[in-house]
Amino acid sequence: MKPLQLIAFILAGSGPVGLAAQCLAPFVTEMDRTMLFHDGRFMEVDARPPSTMHVQRDGLFFTDHAGQLCRFGLEARAVEVVQQRPADELQASGDRVAWRMGDSLYVLRGDRPHLLATGVQRHRVSDSLIVFTDSIDHELAAYWRGRRIPLASVTQDTDRPQWTQSANTVTWYDRGQRTLFCFFRGEVEVLADSCDVGMAVNGMDIIGFWDDAHQEFKGRRNGQEVLLSGLKPVSAQAGDGLLAFVDGTLKLKAWRGGDVVQLTDSMPSQYWVKDRVLLYLWAGRLMLWSEEGPLEVEDLVPEQWQVAGDRVVYLDINRELRGIRVNGERDHLSREPGISSFAVHGDAVLFPAPSGGTVVLCQGRRHTY
Repeated sequence: MKPLQLIAFILAGSGPVGLAAQCLAPFVTEMDRTMLFHDGRFMEVDARPPSTMHVQRDGLFFTDHAGQLCRFGLEARAVEVVQQRPADELQASGDRVAWRMGDSLYVLRGDRPHLLATGVQRHRVSDSLIVFTDSIDHELAAYWRGRRIPLASVTQDTDRPQWTQSANTVTWYDRGQRTLFCFFRGEVEVLADSCDVGMAVNGMDIIGFWDDAHQEFKGRRNGQEVLLSGLKPVSAQAGDGLLAFVDGTLKLKAWRGGDVVQLTDSMPSQYWVKDRVLLYLWAGRLMLWSEEGPLEVEDLVPEQWQVAGDRVVYLDINRELRGIRVNGERDHLSREPGISSFAVHGDAVLFPAPSGGTVVLCQGRRHTY
């Protein structure tokens, strides 16, 4: 028999999925059946394992063993085939799903496919946004709240403009106008003009960008702009209202909208920003930037960890499951040693129990299948 498999497919995009209010988590049994745990119940989704699966607030979107695009709704508790043919490219983030067939781009509306555009060369999905290039209308466009919004002109047979995006922001550089633009919650604004270089990083309600004309690295949070550094950053990452960057002096700094906080006095080994969490390796330790300042996650760097919302879930030295939140709160999630792997879906944590079966931990309760 095969060991139990945990499903943690990520199709694309960034930003919180928004599953904290409920426990919703898929897995595959040792008999290759696709199961879904939802608020105290285990439900069978399909008799075979999927190729891809994406958790939504009210169900699952998955590609079955035959390549069909399918959706399992919690209310109907049944699988509906959305499209029989395999997609050429599929992306999903939050409740938003889009796929390309040839050069035609489709979006999921309810349980039905909707043709969004033809002549699509590139697209990307991030929660509320779908951004794509349209070779017929020669434009970069955003699909947001049911509206198609043109952003920029696209030169034929080129890969410009390049863009970056997150849940509700898009930034792009128009080389012809020497201008860095942003799209934020339905409005197009200028970030910096007279620029020979366009550099930006996007998060949820937060943008970090290099103002080339003034030689300044700036941050914008909810429309308010501040100076972060007078030196061009070596690198930068953004999450949910959180921005981290290594500045020109090789120090790791972080910003949540107030003062810029220096976390290291030299280059960190590595750092990661996801959702509302900033983790970084410093002096051989895994550190968390908590609400009270830097906080060591464990004495030894965990072998495995995952981030969801404001929490880090990890295996300690005994391979027991623990969690830590950005407010400093710690949880000993499971005292079973020897856990081989785990997956996190919002508030739910799944793992194959060493004693057998699949365990789902959610909101302080343990459920075993």
